[in-house]
Amino acid sequence: MYLFKNIIIRYSWLVKSNIAFFILIFVPIFFITPVHSQALEKYIHQKDTCFQWKCIEQKKMRDATVSHLEMISQTWQGLSWNHHLQVLRPNVVRHPEIVFLFVTGDGDGSRDLELLYLIAQRAGAVSAVITKIPNQPLFDNLKEDALIAYTLDQYLKTEDETWPLLFPMVKSVVYGMDAIQAFIRKEYHQKVDIFAVSGASKRGWTAWLTGAVDSRVVAIAPMVIDMLNMKAQTGWAKKMYGRQSEQISDYTNLNLVERMDNPLMVKLREWIDPYSYRQRYTMPKLLLLGTNDPYWVVDSLRHYWNDLPEPKLVYQTPNAGHNLGDGKDALRTLAAWFQMIADGQKLPKVEWQIKDGADGPVRITMRADQPVKKFRLWTALSDDRDFRNDTWSNCELETEKNHRQASMDIATPRTGFKAFFAEAEFVSPAGDTYKLSTQVQVVPDNINKR
Repeated sequence: MYLFKNIIIRYSWLVKSNIAFFILIFVPIFFITPVHSQALEKYIHQKDTCFQWKCIEQKKMRDATVSHLEMISQTWQGLSWNHHLQVLRPNVVRHPEIVFLFVTGDGDGSRDLELLYLIAQRAGAVSAVITKIPNQPLFDNLKEDALIAYTLDQYLKTEDETWPLLFPMVKSVVYGMDAIQAFIRKEYHQKVDIFAVSGASKRGWTAWLTGAVDSRVVAIAPMVIDMLNMKAQTGWAKKMYGRQSEQISDYTNLNLVERMDNPLMVKLREWIDPYSYRQRYTMPKLLLLGTNDPYWVVDSLRHYWNDLPEPKLVYQTPNAGHNLGDGKDALRTLAAWFQMIADGQKLPKVEWQIKDGADGPVRITMRADQPVKKFRLWTALSDDRDFRNDTWSNCELETEKNHRQASMDIATPRTGFKAFFAEAEFVSPAGDTYKLSTQVQVVPDNINKR
């Protein structure tokens, strides 16, 4: 009954919006796509009697009201998980049915209020943040990747399907949405049906999985989590670097990567790798990445981008690592994206084509179905195909076809490697500028050629 109700919620919203009408065709597939996700969904939908929330403070923030909620989401491995939620409601709410939800880690959410304010004011919708995803430190002071890796190893040792930390992380967000709906209904007599969910790193991973199992989520914007299709990604990193990234040492130290083909690990990957749920991601998706993120290979998108259904967009912040630099460009894109979703505006469709000349230059063509203010080409050079510490530079491209297309030839370097991607700068219907990009390509593509 719960699943059926949420399918109807998503379907009803899509009918009212103008976003990607073809999504409607695939909505019924949302819960019949074969995926061995029973353990995650079983954990999510098992009611936890300790769930509770209360509002402890309300305050004005310019022309908005901020409500501070405390929530207990669940008991996991005998531990009670508690969270803070900050719910920001603008004085003028144009879209009462949708909430932007940002998933974050430590703190009480107060440091994210400016982000929430910007998004809420532009979209005319409620925005919120949920914190302490996950609760940490746990198990002898483990945090972040060390904590996730420990719980994955515990599952492999015990076969207890409740161990993977991503399960309670996702459930916390699911219950957070429940709390937000109940609070807004009680406080403002406002009915919230749907959410756009975003988060960075492990919280971006959580956003992916929440979108796969809860159909109240009608849009996702995962940040700096470029790891879908885990087995292919780790194999690619080993080939490119000769080893795994030092940033995932918490996983390699427990031999989790080396056990990718272990039958229990295969099952585990089906539960926690968003790639397993790819056919479910028919909602709008915005991927926010950094070109110099030390966690991932620069062209990691190659292992999953083409397998994700439309609508999908990506923005690569050049010369930015796991923190997206100062975050301003990514934030502008995120705010414009959510505003268009809330307003029911048509999201731009961005496509690109790479033509590999047999002995000549590679040609990249970027196209959009809406006018583009500027096209740019970003490039970086590397001696060893490891671009994590290399500097990106750009040049502006001439536009073609009514400012909707641009092309550029890329010469293969005589030595080393060149990475490149194209970027398009748009003006939103509200007059704000934002950027989208292509995935990164490297020439020569085959490391053995060097």
